[in-house]
Amino acid sequence: MKTDYGKLSWEEVRDADKDRVVILNVSATEDHGPHMPLDTDTVLGMAVANGVASKAPAEVLIMPPISYGFNEHHKDFPGVIWIQPETLIAFVTDVTKSLAHHGFRRILLLNSHGSNHPVLDLAARKTVIETGIICVSASYWNLCADKINAVRKSEIGGIAHAGEFEAAMYKHLHPDLVHLEKAVDQNLHNPDSKFFNLDLALGGGKAMLMRWWSEVSPDGTMGDPTLADAETGKAFLEAAIDETTELVREIRRLPLLQRKDHH
Repeated sequence: MKTDYGKLSWEEVRDADKDRVVILNVSATEDHGPHMPLDTDTVLGMAVANGVASKAPAEVLIMPPISYGFNEHHKDFPGVIWIQPETLIAFVTDVTKSLAHHGFRRILLLNSHGSNHPVLDLAARKTVIETGIICVSASYWNLCADKINAVRKSEIGGIAHAGEFEAAMYKHLHPDLVHLEKAVDQNLHNPDSKFFNLDLALGGGKAMLMRWWSEVSPDGTMGDPTLADAETGKAFLEAAIDETTELVREIRRLPLLQRKDHH
């Protein structure tokens, strides 16, 4: 069964099960330290999406990714391509409305870049309001945080940006493109802070402050990539795939409700 949306013909789209969950990965093209490529977020996000397709091929369709995101705060590092949040919301919503027009009723906006999270939350809400279909947004690391913490090697603060989590998964997928000899421990977690937790898998921040990345990171890294290894990366990726598959199956079980205007 085909799971790649782009490989379908228009007749196959017409005849497709419209309750298959259409997964749209939205990522970024940006610095990931001197040890990892610019395409890290896209490679990892699509590895999760395609892993779900392998586990549940009859339940999903995988869209081509949107590889640019809301990340202007990274632009002091060469290579970054940034999209304004208003543009990204409009673009993503145009994609989801197109899918709704073709009859698809369930969409997952699968985020693989931290600063896209609020953008995709708004895009999902706008999709629901404007089309009446089910549209969910989720950052894949939030889905599997407990499993990440069960196998991680780094302390709190070690999993933030280009740290242990991302470096280990990329090393599992493409070991020749991860150069840990260039990696430096950039764990910036402040244990005295009550509200600003810099670790994605251990709760994140209760309050949000996103500074210019060059103010807080000398090389584009936040976390500890020096502890990354491919074996742990495989475990991280499998956890993300398993939990995202569970989310997909719950999305498929959600009822399609009817609004009622009480004016």
